[in-house]
Amino acid sequence: MDEIPLASLEEDAAAFDAAALASRGVDHYCSSSAWVVPAHAAFHARNAPLVLRSSHGFAALARGVADTLGRYMAPLEAMWGLACPLLGADPARLARDFYRAMNSRRAEWDAIWLAGLEARGPLFEAVAALFATTCTLRWGPVSNRYAASLAGGVDAFLARRSPKFRANLRRAVRQAAAEGVTFDALDPASPPAPADLYARVLAVEARSWKGLSGAGIDAGDMRTFYDRTLALIVPRGQCRAVFARKDGEDVGFIFGGVLGDTYRGLQVSFDDRFRALSLGNVLHYAMIERLCAEGIGVYDLGSEIEYKARWAEGGISTCTLVALRR
Repeated sequence: MDEIPLASLEEDAAAFDAAALASRGVDHYCSSSAWVVPAHAAFHARNAPLVLRSSHGFAALARGVADTLGRYMAPLEAMWGLACPLLGADPARLARDFYRAMNSRRAEWDAIWLAGLEARGPLFEAVAALFATTCTLRWGPVSNRYAASLAGGVDAFLARRSPKFRANLRRAVRQAAAEGVTFDALDPASPPAPADLYARVLAVEARSWKGLSGAGIDAGDMRTFYDRTLALIVPRGQCRAVFARKDGEDVGFIFGGVLGDTYRGLQVSFDDRFRALSLGNVLHYAMIERLCAEGIGVYDLGSEIEYKARWAEGGISTCTLVALRR
């Protein structure tokens, strides 16, 4: 595999993202350039990137040092462990290319941390079989997500929810309408400047319970991550965003990115003054209506949080494989 600069993942995102979509059993959006490039910049900037490419796909890694592992290679996004660093349609050949590349760099690492793998899937098995010949293998953390099918449109989505869920959601939608809440959706074909969109998001976030408690995306590394994310997905037409408005001002937002037939939710938040209006649920529903109209097939809510289970039917689960040099 040949080393390429990290900047190539932004400049040639189409090839990298096509490899992500062609990979079986991985989190396609969270393995794509729109996730891993911003994540590396926000959370792992001190770890030098190592991006490799062959005719069979990509390996997108970063180098770090840890007391427990020594010198390690890990995915560009290792904070949540959602990204698979090995992307390509042919897992056996990709694994072989990657093993040869890592074996030629054997003096540079003590451990390789491969997250985002389908447990016992073809890529997992191919990588494990090769590295087992020279390394000790360990299981790392498992990451679970929640996702909902949008097949059949809004009515079919609602039919797959419980009667209580449907009743509560319809009540919240009616109440929001009665209180004068309207919705302003981003036009992906004619988007605003990413900085302008993010400024609207941050203005609401500062008035949310998360922002007021210092846990919002308006500060620190999370602010950097979403700033870089929007800078990529808005110009590409991948961003979907809806703002809730009341009395002439934004009071809530929801936004995410689209890759293939999947919408990956990124953030939803609302002005804490309007907590009684259940704007979080109303915004999810407003987004689902628009995605169904567009023909998007999957509503990916992301990592496990209890409330998401009511919206979902399951979701992808991936594991981590750790190879320790012998």
